[in-house]
Amino acid sequence: MSQAIWSISSLVRYIKASLDRDMNLQSILIKGEVSNFTHHRSGHYYFTLKDNSSRISCVMFASNARRCPLQIKDGMKVLVSANVSMYEPQGNCQLYVLQVQLDGIGDLYMQLEEIKRRLNAEGLFSETHKKMLPEYPMNIGVISARTGAATQDVFTTIKRRWPLASVFFYPCLVQGKEAEADLIKTLKSADSNHHDCILVVRGGGSIEDLWCFNSEALARCVYQCQTVIVSGVGHETDTTLIDYVADRRAPTPTAAAELITPDRRDVSERVNVYRQRLQRSVASQLQQCTQAYNRIKANKLLSEPLNYIQNDAMRLAMDVQRLEKVVSMGERERYKLNQLFEAMSSSGRQLCLENRHLLSQISIQLQHSVDAVSEARKLELKRSAALLDAFSPLKVVARGYSLTYDENQHLIGSINDVKNDDLLKIRVSDGSILARVEGKEIINE
Repeated sequence: MSQAIWSISSLVRYIKASLDRDMNLQSILIKGEVSNFTHHRSGHYYFTLKDNSSRISCVMFASNARRCPLQIKDGMKVLVSANVSMYEPQGNCQLYVLQVQLDGIGDLYMQLEEIKRRLNAEGLFSETHKKMLPEYPMNIGVISARTGAATQDVFTTIKRRWPLASVFFYPCLVQGKEAEADLIKTLKSADSNHHDCILVVRGGGSIEDLWCFNSEALARCVYQCQTVIVSGVGHETDTTLIDYVADRRAPTPTAAAELITPDRRDVSERVNVYRQRLQRSVASQLQQCTQAYNRIKANKLLSEPLNYIQNDAMRLAMDVQRLEKVVSMGERERYKLNQLFEAMSSSGRQLCLENRHLLSQISIQLQHSVDAVSEARKLELKRSAALLDAFSPLKVVARGYSLTYDENQHLIGSINDVKNDDLLKIRVSDGSILARVEGKEIINE
């Protein structure tokens, strides 16, 4: 099996990518002595950090150098926060420095790293416990200093982006010896008020100023809160202990306010989309109902009921005529049978006696047939009469309605059938009323 051959560039890129991916080499703390310090005209700092046995090159870009409170000099004992990476053109491993402090607080950093390791082992930094941000927070708590630009920026940002929200302010100490206890007390109070979310914010400052946010007790308090907690402490390069425990971390107070609030313009556009969908749905339903109404309205049973009644009356009359013919036919057959019986009686009584039984059976069968046909026709006549009676205009009148006729006894069905001063006859259940047309009114359905 042949072994892969690396180019120098590929090897250096691979080593750099490996260093950049290793989270144990990001934002680490290193202490040492400064040597070969150079303040480049671009604003970058270049120096070497060394101890008794080793040294490593360092670069601090201008964006971070401008915020550095120290006047760095050779021989100075410092504690730096930095990312380990590689400078590809020369293949040198070096530190990309984020912050520089005098080594006087090095012990505190060591204590902080120990606290971070312990809390991480307990699962306080785990993503599984972090709560989801509310999509449309209507009740927001803000914990910050009573005065300061950071506090004002938060209120201004919330009002600009999401003015529907109610904001509850909890003024609190955010630096100094008493700040830790005050922060914990204020956070517990705010959490008990059931806000949709709570912002814990503070503007930038030195590491000493922000140190109260590295409190283990405060971190545990944040972890135990039932409310969504968003931290926004210091500048983008500042990371405190509560940033690891909070449900979300924002790089600045203003960014925290933007993170928790939707933009009202986006929400308005979304509402307009939903409104248009609803309008289209209502219009479609209305069109379907209108079509169904028109189909019902076009049904001739409703638009021309008198025609249906007249047709049923004609069919009923024809059924009556057919029934009368059947009854008449039965009577004629019975008469013929009686005549035949009398003739047979006079011409040959003996023959009549012999066939009387047969004739009696025929007579009974004929009578049954006539009775069956008669009963069937009577039943059909009753049903037709009931149907005719149900559709009778007089029945409608008996229920409280009326029929209106003109002078020629024509039934009025529309306002177009009459004109002013026409004499009308209104038929009600117990008589008729004479009336004269004084005007017409169109009813729009």
